[in-house]
Amino acid sequence: MRSTRWSGAIIFHMLPFFLYFVSGLVTGFHVYTLLALAVYGVPINPLEFVSLLGSLCLLIAAYVSLFKPHAAAKLALIAALAMWSFYGPAIAKAVRSRLGHHSLASISSGERSLSAPIRPYKVLSWPR
Repeated sequence: MRSTRWSGAIIFHMLPFFLYFVSGLVTGFHVYTLLALAVYGVPINPLEFVSLLGSLCLLIAAYVSLFKPHAAAKLALIAALAMWSFYGPAIAKAVRSRLGHHSLASISSGERSLSAPIRPYKVLSWPR
């Protein structure tokens, strides 16, 4: 009975390491592939470098979590905020484009008038 409690404690204490390590690897790989597209002429967003630095900080936080979990949690919070400086606007833009809402700059450029309603979707009916 004592060994099962001990193994549960080890898994519980290793959970931050695995979370920080996996999320640092996945987000770092994602941002690295976006930066690698610059070879083909894709413009680089400066926030991608901030997000890559956040992914590196998450990997460092994974290592620090083995020895000082509270310091690693603070470092992981700073790293997550750095990564969200890139992912937050990207998610907002994706949602905005999917719903059909445009910014005022695109509306004022003649694409739509301000009085025209914006329809995010078209209702389809089944043929009878």
